[in-house]
Amino acid sequence: MTELTKKEIKIGKKQLEGPLILCWVLAILLGIGIFSGFAWGPIGFVTNYLETPFTFLAISDLARNFAGLPFRMMYSLLAPALFVVELIGLYQRKAFAVPLGRAALVITMVIFFPIGTIFGGIMWKRFNHPMAKKYLNYEDEHTMEEDEEEEKKEKK
Repeated sequence: MTELTKKEIKIGKKQLEGPLILCWVLAILLGIGIFSGFAWGPIGFVTNYLETPFTFLAISDLARNFAGLPFRMMYSLLAPALFVVELIGLYQRKAFAVPLGRAALVITMVIFFPIGTIFGGIMWKRFNHPMAKKYLNYEDEHTMEEDEEEEKKEKK
């Protein structure tokens, strides 16, 4: 891990402001979506069947809905968890924030198609900026090869 100058830190932070805001907004929106889903969860299952006449089909549907609830909750928690982990990686300046951020951008581009694609393209450039990568201590194959070439030149 190399020491960064104050200017490099400032540029790196500036490049990652957009992805940081995008992750905050999407984590909050998806979290609100999960909490609003509780109305359609167990409470919603029971209230739907209180209005209809009692049948064995209604009982089997109710049992199926209760049995499937944990799995649906797990899948609905994956998207907000992705953005929350990305936020943690950005704030702690971890190298995994770059590939995870790219994955979050791809999901954003797919789910929120027209607008998400525009934002995703802009944010992708931010993650690929050399100072952003340096700020997050991210080294890919290209930067490692360049570092090896510089070390060979210094030794000669």
